[in-house]
Amino acid sequence: MKQLTFRHKTHITLACFLAPAVLIYSLLFLGPVLSSFYYSLTNWNGFTATMGFVGLRNYRDMMDDAAFVAALKNTAVFAVWVVILQNALAIPLAIALDSGIRSKNVLRVIFFAPAVLSPLVVGYTWMYIFNPNSGLLNTFLRSIGLPSWEQVWLGDPKFAMFCIITMVIWQFTGYSMVIYLANLQTIPSELYEAANIDGAGRWNKFLRITFPLLAPAMTINILLSTIGTLKAFDLIYVTTNGGPFHATETLTVLIFESAFKDNNFGYGTAIGVVMFLIIFVVSLLQLLVLRRREVSS
Repeated sequence: MKQLTFRHKTHITLACFLAPAVLIYSLLFLGPVLSSFYYSLTNWNGFTATMGFVGLRNYRDMMDDAAFVAALKNTAVFAVWVVILQNALAIPLAIALDSGIRSKNVLRVIFFAPAVLSPLVVGYTWMYIFNPNSGLLNTFLRSIGLPSWEQVWLGDPKFAMFCIITMVIWQFTGYSMVIYLANLQTIPSELYEAANIDGAGRWNKFLRITFPLLAPAMTINILLSTIGTLKAFDLIYVTTNGGPFHATETLTVLIFESAFKDNNFGYGTAIGVVMFLIIFVVSLLQLLVLRRREVSS
């Protein structure tokens, strides 16, 4: 009986500690998420207290909306390129800075530093670099005798999305590098010593030891970069505002435009619900595949 009473007291204590966190989580996250499913079924304009229930009309309109289809394609292109390039650059960078370079600690700080900057700061900095008149990139091209290569980088639909991708990769490759670097330092040195005895070269050691054992860090980085790119907004909005000609308009930008410019909160929320489901499904599939790879490694 005393043991049962002690358990009850323990449960009550735990509940008291958890209650504030659960309450804040419910008010600030769970409540808005659940209410958004209801708002997506209405024609609410975001200002009036009244709203009409329209069922699945917002979702049906979405399928016929050329802007939504274009934003979905832009989001997919943006996410795929960033995830692949960011991780492809972060792995060799981490391996290089895990070696015996004298200035490796300074270089780690330099490469990681952009990750702590605000996306607005990054956006304005790169807007100066890509400025067609006085930007550093066009100035450099003119200085080396290649004026024909000058472009209106952020104003050209052919280049605007790749400029955004460049900004994101520049900012977050160092972040992924740090995660890979932490994983590299957990790999036993005995494995490399045995490989040296067997006469394995650098490429074979990378393929058979380093790359398979980087699976845990790869799972984290791919998930983080995928989720981050699918919901990216501020950097895109401050640099191109979704243009030119909707070339960089992603789902998050379209949500903002629909809700706050067109005053169609019901439709904007419906797009948000679809984006939430896409992120959930993609992340779940990635987690299942990458976890299986971790086990096989």
